[in-house]
Amino acid sequence: MLLEGNLTFIVVVSIAFLFFIGILTFLIKKNIFESQSSEPAEEKTPAKNEVNSTKANNLLEELKLENSQLRSKLAFLEVKLDKTNEKMEELKTHNSELQAKTDQLNESKKKLEDLQEQKDELLSIIVHDIKNPASAIRNFIELLESYDLNAQEQQEIMSGLLETSTHILALADEVSKIMNIEKTSFKLYLSLNNINKAVDIIAKRNQPIAQKKSIKLSVTEDESIPEISMDFNKIVEVIDNFVNNAIKFAPEGIRIEIITKIENNNVVVKVADTGYGLSETDVQKAFEKGTKLSTKPTGGESSSGLGLWITKKIIEAHKGRVWVKSHKGSGSTFAFQIPIVD
Repeated sequence: MLLEGNLTFIVVVSIAFLFFIGILTFLIKKNIFESQSSEPAEEKTPAKNEVNSTKANNLLEELKLENSQLRSKLAFLEVKLDKTNEKMEELKTHNSELQAKTDQLNESKKKLEDLQEQKDELLSIIVHDIKNPASAIRNFIELLESYDLNAQEQQEIMSGLLETSTHILALADEVSKIMNIEKTSFKLYLSLNNINKAVDIIAKRNQPIAQKKSIKLSVTEDESIPEISMDFNKIVEVIDNFVNNAIKFAPEGIRIEIITKIENNNVVVKVADTGYGLSETDVQKAFEKGTKLSTKPTGGESSSGLGLWITKKIIEAHKGRVWVKSHKGSGSTFAFQIPIVD
């Protein structure tokens, strides 16, 4: 068995060796024959060389022509691209201009809406404030028509009519002032004047009204205050509003002091009273248009809620500011300042 196995192994190895030798011989012969049949480059005929050269030249010319055509197309596309970019820039410019005009229109629309809202608000204030005096006038007229009145009673009714009509005229005057302030043409008529002169006028004007309520009205002025550029009549109006309000909302027997001074290169005017004072809410909204404070007039006087807003507009037009300091139960101080311009 061992001999038979060895013999088989030898036969297989021999066959494999012969197969390998055969393959190797075949590959060697094939390589030799292919090398002999191939023609060296230097042995090519001149005719073949000329044909190949012509083909190469023709191909080169075709490539040159195609290259030229491609260059022309590229140049054309570059011109179109430049024109397209120009159009894009023009469109961007037009779009920016259109957006700017749209923004302006929206701004104008917002201003018109705000103005209409202010007009509606003002109209509601006027209607509200004119209703009571109009009703009072009607009642007075009905009394005159319905009763046989003596001279004294007729005089009292006539006095009531006069007072009521005066209130309506005052309201109309305030509305007129508001209209003027809200116009774009609103301007100041500036001249050099001393603020103390305006204070003296208002103190003298309001002294009789204060005396009717047993109110002591006094003035403390800084005599070193220089003349400043201001609209004198409008500043008189502001001081008058502060003093008149102090008297209107004050109980009998209090003190009101008008003070002038210089602070940080500003002329300052303060109207301080020892009355009821204002709540924190009233202080915050005191200078808003149409605001009626929680404190009511103590002598039956009328109030439109427009006066303080008007004073704020006037002082701001002078590049100044207004403010109020107050605590409930401890009086109030309304003040404004105007810059001293060298």
